[in-house]
Amino acid sequence: MSREQCTLLSRLLTIVILGHIAFATAVSGQDTRAEPSAECAPYASIPLPAEAEKVPTPTSFPACASYRSYRGIGRPVNYSKARACAWQERLAQKADLGQNQKEPTAWVVGGSLILADIYFNGAGVKRNIPLAMRFACESEEGMVWIALPEIAKLNDSPPTNGHFEFCDEAATTFTMNFCSSYRSEIDDDRRSRYYNSLIPSMTADQQAAFVKLIAAQNAYIEAHALEVDQGGSIRGIRTSGSKSILKDLFHTEVVHFERKQWPALSEAQLKDADGMLRHQYEKTLQQLRDRPKDKTWEGSVTASNLARVEKSWEIFRDAWVAFARLRYPSAADAIRAEVTLARYRLLKTIP
Repeated sequence: MSREQCTLLSRLLTIVILGHIAFATAVSGQDTRAEPSAECAPYASIPLPAEAEKVPTPTSFPACASYRSYRGIGRPVNYSKARACAWQERLAQKADLGQNQKEPTAWVVGGSLILADIYFNGAGVKRNIPLAMRFACESEEGMVWIALPEIAKLNDSPPTNGHFEFCDEAATTFTMNFCSSYRSEIDDDRRSRYYNSLIPSMTADQQAAFVKLIAAQNAYIEAHALEVDQGGSIRGIRTSGSKSILKDLFHTEVVHFERKQWPALSEAQLKDADGMLRHQYEKTLQQLRDRPKDKTWEGSVTASNLARVEKSWEIFRDAWVAFARLRYPSAADAIRAEVTLARYRLLKTIP
């Protein structure tokens, strides 16, 4: 197993713990503040730019999704469009307009939150930290409290390693869930751009097989939610994190194989991969069937759901093998074994 795969497996093993830590930290931060609004009071009277006064209040929540233009998700980066959209979203947020199901994430990761990022980073505008803090306070006061130490480290300088994201400082599980979706979209777009860049180098048969592989991967990862514990307020974060790990694993494998870095497996692993997976699957399935009712709660992983995911994974595996035989014929058997062992390792993490 490569270093990257070890890292991804480690993330998979700890995703639930990390989610609880993030939640506990946020709750602790909220509980220990004597004056939650004290950090925001100095920014409440910061004047808005003139362009804000020209935006009419919408009658429904806009579907323009400012965060997509701001980060270039599925469209070119366009700070002017992001800002124009965010002004509308901000007014919709202030008017308590309902979520637009065409762009559900923008209900929270839009408007004031994106304006905070835009003005903090000076993205297409003159950098204005006090104004950014006003918008961040409008979005979530607890987020500002958590962000202050990181902001202090910057010492009024712009970040050198990319965008400063107020989403990284989300203080409630409500905002954390939406910000988790936002990060997933950023990562999905990055991976999709890479996969699309490979298409021109493929034959027609390889292209067709790759399209089927991507579709099978997406279906498997969506099904994977059924084998992630859906209990508790951080279920969205937990599920998104676990899906992200599988997406990263697939991306890492494709990158390695395109570089002709084949799986480093022993003869025994090549031979025994299917048997190891079959044994672990049956073991996990039986554990779920035998789990006492008092240890089962709403959202728990069930044997029937595990079986559904396994079928989806088998389609994904077969699509991987079909593509590998066309694109990496000399390593097709090793790739099949590596994909199988990855599933085996995942099953070992399911309670």
